[in-house]
Amino acid sequence: MNNIIKLVKLSYNNLLAIKKFPIFIVSIFCLSSIFNPTFSVMLIGMITFVTAYQTMAYEDTYGIDYFIAYAPVSKKEYVASRYLFGILMTIVACIVFSLVYFISFKFNLMEYRIIDYKTNLSLGIATSVILISISIPVLLYLGIKKARMAMSVIFMIVVMIPSMGVMSAEESETIRKIIDTIGNMNSNLVLLIFVAVVLSISYVVSNTLYLKKEIKE
Repeated sequence: MNNIIKLVKLSYNNLLAIKKFPIFIVSIFCLSSIFNPTFSVMLIGMITFVTAYQTMAYEDTYGIDYFIAYAPVSKKEYVASRYLFGILMTIVACIVFSLVYFISFKFNLMEYRIIDYKTNLSLGIATSVILISISIPVLLYLGIKKARMAMSVIFMIVVMIPSMGVMSAEESETIRKIIDTIGNMNSNLVLLIFVAVVLSISYVVSNTLYLKKEIKE
């Protein structure tokens, strides 16, 4: 566990090395989310992607595989650290989203709110988990050069689906009812099961792929 924590700290330091780009993107989305519900739905997934994915991409560019091969850590520990870092970034994203949402709510800056806070938060967490679960195995196995285009497409699909639902809900009574039904469910339990299952499957896949990966000179 000590090695995993050290690897997470390493990723945090690497994030600081590229902090200007994430801060710029996140700031734009935060400002947009205060006034626009479409952006607020995408905010958590966007923050998670910009921080977790970009950090992994940065590390891959500078040869993290070589470092892991010679450092006194196992590949399983490195894989576990990727998920822990991604989860921590999701928590940070949820905190930022909560602040943005309540600022907008307090000053009544958003003209309409189709989705309430709890449902919006749940959608954001689910989106982030899906992004983490896809990006980690893809990046670990393919590397940033081969995975860049695929991840860009996946990101657009995963993040845009909830926002498209919000835009459609403005005119669709059916989608409104679906959103209300989700909000009335025991969302905490459903979300917990979803997160546990998706991350567990992804972790097994990542471990399997990374253990088989050969480091080429």
